[in-house]
Amino acid sequence: MEKKLVDLLIELKRDCMIDEEQIRTLCNVSLAEYKAVMEIKATERITCNVLSKKMGLSPSRGSRIIDGLVRKKLLLRTTNPEDRRSFVLSLSSKGAKIKDDIERERNNCEKRIREKLSAKEFDLIKKSLELVTKIFHQE
Repeated sequence: MEKKLVDLLIELKRDCMIDEEQIRTLCNVSLAEYKAVMEIKATERITCNVLSKKMGLSPSRGSRIIDGLVRKKLLLRTTNPEDRRSFVLSLSSKGAKIKDDIERERNNCEKRIREKLSAKEFDLIKKSLELVTKIFHQE
C-alpha cells in the first residue's frame, strides 16, 4: 500500500526530531532552551515577552525558561534602557557559541541530505516542503 503524504511528513518529522535531539544532547540544552537560543539573533536585544511569544509560550513559562538560560550563562539579562521596569535579553558569548554549534550541526545534517541527492532533486524537495508549509500556515 502506498504511503499517504501525511504519513511521509510524520516520518520525516520523527527523523528530524531524532537529529535535533542528538544536536541538543551534544550542546547540553533542553528542547525549550534550544528553541530560545535559536530565536535570538547573534547581536539582537529582545524583551522577555517578545522571546516568549516567538517561542509560542506564555510569559510565565517563558520566564522560567529564560531564568534557566541566564543561570546557565547562555543569556544575558540587562535593564531595558527604554523602560527601566523591564529587561532585555541577549546571547552571552557562551550562548552565541552554543548557537554556532547548533547551526554547524544543522548544516552538517543538511549536507548529508544534499550529498545523496542531485541539485535538482534537492531543490524540488525544498520547494515542495515550502509549499506544504505555506498551506499549513494559511489554515
